[in-house]
Amino acid sequence: MKFSCSRNDLLNALTIVSKGVSTRSTMDVLQGILFTVYDNKLRLTATDLEIGVKTEIPAQTQNDGEIILNAALITDVIRKLSGEEVYFESDEKNRVKIESLLSEFVLNGLPVQDFPDFPKISEEYSFEISPVLLREMIRSTKDSVALSESIPVHTGIKLEVDQKNIRMISLDGYRLALRRGELEKGVDDDFSVIIPGNALKELFKLLAGIEEPVKVEFSKSQIFFKLGETVFTSRLLEGEFVSYEGIIPKQSTTDVVISKQSLLQSCERAALLAKAGKNNLIKMDFEPDQLTITSNADVGGVHEVIKIENSGETLKIAFNSKFFIDALKVIDDDKIRIGLTTPYGPAVVVPVEGSSYTYMILPVRVSE
Repeated sequence: MKFSCSRNDLLNALTIVSKGVSTRSTMDVLQGILFTVYDNKLRLTATDLEIGVKTEIPAQTQNDGEIILNAALITDVIRKLSGEEVYFESDEKNRVKIESLLSEFVLNGLPVQDFPDFPKISEEYSFEISPVLLREMIRSTKDSVALSESIPVHTGIKLEVDQKNIRMISLDGYRLALRRGELEKGVDDDFSVIIPGNALKELFKLLAGIEEPVKVEFSKSQIFFKLGETVFTSRLLEGEFVSYEGIIPKQSTTDVVISKQSLLQSCERAALLAKAGKNNLIKMDFEPDQLTITSNADVGGVHEVIKIENSGETLKIAFNSKFFIDALKVIDDDKIRIGLTTPYGPAVVVPVEGSSYTYMILPVRVSE
């Protein structure tokens, strides 16, 4: 294998594929990146057996070939080089000489036969989506994914598509996030899949700066996202996702319109004291024209009042501050609507106009 390529192109490509490198496995090949040189191209591939990433950059090739290099080491080496062009040459003992300006490194590589095969792309189902919309939908739902694997399917985010409508849903037993969007081009068949939350968190990072539509293809066990020259793949989760439509209250007895930013800032200030307590608790007292937020701990307390429009009953309720703040942070609207029923029923946060999102947060039971 003998080739040269742009240092900046290579560094960008290494940053991309590093999302697929295993950080837990003791297998050397899963801690490495597969370099494949062919037809004046360099393809980089990484996988941790759950997700996989591959991308290509232009290269000037003299001899085609393949080798595996440790991901962390090769990335550090390329980052520190000062030249604009990098030259690679490997020998029959899987050693790679890397040259750039006055620098020369020799790294020991690994043979490629033990590297896992990259899953075959299936066009059993496919659609295209704006990268901006896809990133926003992931941003809106990724924090509500269950961390415990007691119900493995809830460590994922459910993706539903019917005609032009697309939805992402996540829940962790304490809160639920539902984000809705619309595709420019509809699909012929309705479908739904469950994607691991950790996989979508990595995809979220890769979507930054992407401008072209993302092509999504999947089969029963695997999903692929094509981002220009990059392909990101993940296995799909199997299992029965909760019927979320039935657990979101349709009616409310306390219906509040409030400034999102004012509520977020007040909750964040109250959380400073709540974090010092045992259960990260903030209390909310909804009155006809104002909301009082309080939090108390051994180190002190906080008391704040915000103007609201309450068209329903008065109500006192308490929440885990983190769950409420997480929901508010991913909402871009100036005003939001909060629906409540009882001190023990969930809060449902929706837009004042439209239906692009729904957040449901369970309260914390407290004694008077």
